[in-house]
Amino acid sequence: MRPHPALLVALLSLLALGVVAGTGGAHQGPPASVGTTVADRTANGSHLNGTTISLTPQRDGDVRWNVTTRFSLDTENETAAFERLRRDFERGRSDVRYSVDAFRAAAELAQQETGREMEIRNVERTAGTGNGTGQLSLTFVWTNFSRTSGSQVVIHDAFLLDGGNSTWLWELKDDQRLVIRKPDGYEFLSSNGGPEVRAGTVYYEGPKTFTPGEIDVTYRHDSTTGPNGRDGFELVSLPGVVGLLLVVGVGGAGVYVLAQRRTDDGTVDAAAAEDVPPAEDVPPTPGPAPGPDDTDERDLELLSDEERVERLLRENGGRMKQADIVTETNWSNAKVSQLLSSMDEEGRVDKLRIGRENLITLPDEDVTDFDDE
Repeated sequence: MRPHPALLVALLSLLALGVVAGTGGAHQGPPASVGTTVADRTANGSHLNGTTISLTPQRDGDVRWNVTTRFSLDTENETAAFERLRRDFERGRSDVRYSVDAFRAAAELAQQETGREMEIRNVERTAGTGNGTGQLSLTFVWTNFSRTSGSQVVIHDAFLLDGGNSTWLWELKDDQRLVIRKPDGYEFLSSNGGPEVRAGTVYYEGPKTFTPGEIDVTYRHDSTTGPNGRDGFELVSLPGVVGLLLVVGVGGAGVYVLAQRRTDDGTVDAAAAEDVPPAEDVPPTPGPAPGPDDTDERDLELLSDEERVERLLRENGGRMKQADIVTETNWSNAKVSQLLSSMDEEGRVDKLRIGRENLITLPDEDVTDFDDE
């Protein structure tokens, strides 16, 4: 079977993004014919479902990147073309333009621009097909991509070139978006250019042309989160621990003395005795110990609807079909649909339309090999 030529060009185009083509400050986009072919094919047949470029900043300045492109495979020829490219892509074949080389070139230029040592590490390539859809995902860590200053993490200067007069990522096509996710333990502080912000996650939607410096997002360490990422908890120094123990010890001794205080006639002080009732006045109340099912039921009652969905997703590997969530929760279809749409808007889950059903995943979940069960 002969592969569909327009689809093959789309698969080989590396997102049709304007990315660095070399070093020394020169940069250019893909050949005009390739970019035009991808744009035309997307507009006419929507075979290229879209690309999401997701950045997740880390506390140390590194940023985890995930570039995922999805395709509709409507014919056997298109499926065969995708499978051939999938094999080359997963092997990292140099003749496949959907590669990490462009980002390595960008890192070299960004290192010159920022003065921070940068490297592309932990490269992973994954691919999958299912329900008439193909997916290619490129994941890697770009070291020192963000600028850290005190309690802040800033995504900005690593996109710049030529002293801030140009940028190596200047365009998003109409089927692409750039997502900058809130780091764990941080809160959103500010952004430039008016992107959409949901639950601290920043969304730049295509089509869009970036001006130099327009991508500028700042997060600040959340003061309610301790240094170990535990809400409201901070480690105290050894002298502080000793002081706390002394206070508890002295207070406990005072209570004991008060309880043992006696009147002149040798009887126990009535005021003190009221605080320490005799053991026989409080008979034990026997009863069966709660079983694990009872504990789980009480735990579920304490969860909000959103937290229950997130718990279900974690228990099922980070992804579930919407219909399975309806079955597990015993909620109505309407309630589940409305709840998931709200959680998607808040950035708590991602919804992917596959055929006639929705696949619900936790944010940043790598959705590959999602064959219909």
